[in-house]
Amino acid sequence: MKTTTSGTSWFGGLKAFFFAEQSPYGLALVRMFLTSVALVPMIRRFPRVRELFSSDGAPQQLAELFGQGRPLPELPPAFAAALYGVMIFAMICGVFGFRTRMAFLIGTPLYLYFNLLDAVSTMTKYSVMASHMFLMLTLSNCGSVWSIDAILRRWKEGPAATAIPPRFPVWPARLIQILFCFVYFGAAITKIQTQAFFTGEQMRYWMLSNWNYSNPFGEVLAMWTPVLLTCGYITVVWEITFPFLAWRPAGRYFALGVGILFHMMTWITLGLYIFPLICISGYLSFLMEDDIVAIRRFVHRLRIPTSMLGFPRFAIARMIEMRPQSVPSSILWIGLAVLVAVASAEADYRIDVYGIRSNNGPLALRKIDSREALAMINNPKPLREKDKFFSFDIGNMMVGGQLGNRRNTFEFGDTIIAHCNINPPHEDMWVDCAVEDSDGRIVDSSGQYVTREQLFANFNYDAGNKLVPGDYWMVLKSSGNEVARRPFTLTGQPQALPTMSDFVTN
Repeated sequence: MKTTTSGTSWFGGLKAFFFAEQSPYGLALVRMFLTSVALVPMIRRFPRVRELFSSDGAPQQLAELFGQGRPLPELPPAFAAALYGVMIFAMICGVFGFRTRMAFLIGTPLYLYFNLLDAVSTMTKYSVMASHMFLMLTLSNCGSVWSIDAILRRWKEGPAATAIPPRFPVWPARLIQILFCFVYFGAAITKIQTQAFFTGEQMRYWMLSNWNYSNPFGEVLAMWTPVLLTCGYITVVWEITFPFLAWRPAGRYFALGVGILFHMMTWITLGLYIFPLICISGYLSFLMEDDIVAIRRFVHRLRIPTSMLGFPRFAIARMIEMRPQSVPSSILWIGLAVLVAVASAEADYRIDVYGIRSNNGPLALRKIDSREALAMINNPKPLREKDKFFSFDIGNMMVGGQLGNRRNTFEFGDTIIAHCNINPPHEDMWVDCAVEDSDGRIVDSSGQYVTREQLFANFNYDAGNKLVPGDYWMVLKSSGNEVARRPFTLTGQPQALPTMSDFVTN
């Protein structure tokens, strides 16, 4: 009897988790914010539709990168531009909630198609996550609240009939939440198997690069090794525990709060703009009815005016309501989509990205200099030894295999640590590190092999009685060539040697 009750309770809890009915306010927020963010890069690519997505350009399909051919059709420029315009129109309609289900039914497949068609630049991690969330929004009732559809329904049925917000099963929101749990847990498992993540090198190289956008704050923070190591461990712990905290009453705010902070830091330190906003938009699916009620009370208590937020929806709904009553709103939507398609094809024609209709004819390809071409294909210039090394510093504290501080003054009894980071990829190397006095005489020297999978090497020296107070140089050499040197000063007094006891003689 206990087993039956337990089984019934377990399945009842699972059923309530997925099929409890609530008003889809969280999904409505995802619909508005996620679609707005995803629109930004897609609108910016519109002038390049002919290059990226049409048979007139050079699209690189995702399947082609995996040796599976080119399964997707590559349309002529006019048709590609028309469909691209329809996709943008459908996504804008999704933001405002005009014929929401139809907008996502048309916009989501087109968004997937254009992303799969250009795997070099358009298909990214954030577009993959956005595609999954768009699919869930397509299957949900996210347009039933805070939308033009809801306003039109209220005007049609009357305020009394729409006083109670509509309620639907919450499973679409749950699927978006589960998506984030799997993404974070999988990312943590990948990081655990990546040694360079826990030593800070991977994050450091990313912060110092401008692969995404400029990130001057990241370039400064990259030099703080303890901070990188601490953030790395916190990130892995947070990603592993996220699935276990996301649905707990208290743990949910901690997991989502750390997640928002994490993604904002990737914006500041790594130059990522769209990806963190996509993820934070997905967090809105965790907001349930009680959360929206609490937020509304808090906003009203602060007397923050929110009536203007709905003005664009009401203004557009008023214009839609001015149509002839014999024309259904779905027909109006299709008519506007056709108009946008024609305008998009005309815009592509007038942009004339290849200069076909210019006075001088089509743009000619410029011939590249032969020396530059040779350098790009196979650079015969050997790599300098110093270019194989990223940094060389000295200190006296290690954190997670990395130098935890940088110093240039030491006392007798200190352990001096010389630490070098090596740029990947590199061959098996023999690296020397020597201590020179102010006159250039070598006081001490040591060396070690650095195999091709290693990204750093450490050399330890005891500031004992080999040295006297004064100025010295720590010199790094590779293949007999000096790579870098760092000055340091030794202060204090040498430790006194223990006195010898008198010999016992006969």
